[in-house]
Amino acid sequence: MPKKIGVLTGGGDTSALNATLKGIALKAEELGFELVGFMEGWRGVLKGGRYFTLTPDLIDENHGGTLLKSSRTNLIAMDKLGAAIENLKKLDISGLIPIGGDDTLTVGTALSEQFTTVFVTKTIDNDVGINPPEVDAVDYSKMVNYFCPGFPSAASRVIDAVRDLRTTTYSHDRVIIVEAMGRDAGWLTLSAAYGQADLIVVPEVPYQPDRLAEAIREKHAEQGNVIVVVSEGIRNDDGELMITSQAELDAFGHTKPGGCSEIIVEAMKKRLPEISASSFRALILGYLQRCGSPMPLDRDTAIKAGSLAVRALADGMLNGVATITRTDAGIEPTLLPLEQVLKRDESGHVIRRSLDPRFYDAERYQLSPAGAGYFRPLFGDLPPRALSLDEHLVNIGEIG
Repeated sequence: MPKKIGVLTGGGDTSALNATLKGIALKAEELGFELVGFMEGWRGVLKGGRYFTLTPDLIDENHGGTLLKSSRTNLIAMDKLGAAIENLKKLDISGLIPIGGDDTLTVGTALSEQFTTVFVTKTIDNDVGINPPEVDAVDYSKMVNYFCPGFPSAASRVIDAVRDLRTTTYSHDRVIIVEAMGRDAGWLTLSAAYGQADLIVVPEVPYQPDRLAEAIREKHAEQGNVIVVVSEGIRNDDGELMITSQAELDAFGHTKPGGCSEIIVEAMKKRLPEISASSFRALILGYLQRCGSPMPLDRDTAIKAGSLAVRALADGMLNGVATITRTDAGIEPTLLPLEQVLKRDESGHVIRRSLDPRFYDAERYQLSPAGAGYFRPLFGDLPPRALSLDEHLVNIGEIG
């Protein structure tokens, strides 16, 4: 009888999840494993959960989201880890591949202490892994998990949205505060530099409304319109998320972010009376960042990472994590030991990776040269800033 292995997807969806599933299914078929897909994340491994035999022909790697659906089920808080393991054993599952971010992997690492498990990371926040050593020169090859599958595609959507917004921002002399995802990490927000965002505000640096207002004032005086991209996880002086709805906790006890762009707009109106209040707008990108098809690099890397996870089970490497590594040859998946990738706090929760401070120029609210070096394998060189019409007219002597 062939071995029977399982796979699940937890947390928020990304564009590359089906690609990861494709890689897992193809390698499982090649090695003669039966693959069981558990529906709705950790909920699927419990008694009464839904599951089915997952074969490569069922999966379209170019289709975003996850065929297995997802949920934010917390087996630890539910005290259901033991029940999940018992059910996996009853189904003759010999190894499990959870695909997810810090919350999904927090449950997975707890389960791995009693059950054969190999992981694949996934999150558009790019907050699973470890930054390069803090030395003078950034060594990108020593970054543990260069990016999480799903992040490049989400970043490309932020880039496109910000770039496209420039036409409206210019046409109506707007100051638009764009809100990108990133509850605790500013990776996705920082990618907006490739869409030529004027100012970028990340959660790793304390929000200073007066200082931001001055930066907007200078940029508006220079070009008459401004695009500011902020992370949804921006916090106030009390360390609280700036949200516009009633606080709501998810299954892992996190307050759901959303609406800081609207709060920042109101704060900027008060601080910048010389700019018409009607010029200010807030825009929340929301799910548009993580829906749709994956970009080719994201898709192909995710397929390879999924395949690597199955190979690890076949080779008997337990508690490994399929990660992404930057090498001289390019971007390649690498299998690393769990403890080398997923650091946990005293409560057992996986510690999120913050934005590397060397990648962000906090004085200018912009991407730093080291940050441009990080994004280069994903999106190429940082595009030069396009001249506004006023600047163009000055250059040709029409206005002065």
